[in-house]
Amino acid sequence: MNKNFLIQAQDLSFERSGRIIFSSLNLSLEEGQIIFIKGKNGSGKTSLLRCLAGFTPTTSGKILWYGNEVLPAFYSEEPLVAWLGHLDAIKGSLTVKENLLFFSKIWSVKSNTFNKCIKKLSFEKFMNFPASWLSAGEKRRLSLIRLSFCPAKVWILDEPSTFLDSDNREILIDIMNTHLKNKGAIVCATHDSLKISNALELTL
Repeated sequence: MNKNFLIQAQDLSFERSGRIIFSSLNLSLEEGQIIFIKGKNGSGKTSLLRCLAGFTPTTSGKILWYGNEVLPAFYSEEPLVAWLGHLDAIKGSLTVKENLLFFSKIWSVKSNTFNKCIKKLSFEKFMNFPASWLSAGEKRRLSLIRLSFCPAKVWILDEPSTFLDSDNREILIDIMNTHLKNKGAIVCATHDSLKISNALELTL
């Protein structure tokens, strides 16, 4: 398998409760590349993303991250993969600022980068709010701020535009395009039409 790929999956199969969700699946991801995962509800999009993110073991096959079979945790200082799922991983007992600082300190994010990401999502006025006060759309924007300053090259996104209005969907597209221009890579499952140039598609 090619060590130049950020992610390379070969002959992946996944079963749940005796049901085959997907089988003989191959996928490779390079710098600057985005792959949209398409399919009906229940076709296995989220299951595939969770396997690629290292959360769920496959039934068979092999996944290499940067040529290795070991994937550092998202909470490590140098994560290889960033995850954004259906649910926003936010601690409601902390303020918005405390939620963001938790990760920015782990990842040694520079203050100008931190502030730029907050400004891009127009989140300055929320910084001292308890995160539990946020609406579903605001929580999604908070997760996008964290994603924006995550140092991981590979982003794995499961319906990232959920709860976003049209203006914030455009900001999401801009964030994704910027990541790709900076030699990042993305695997994304979405029902929305996110206009990204030269995107590849995999249908389950």
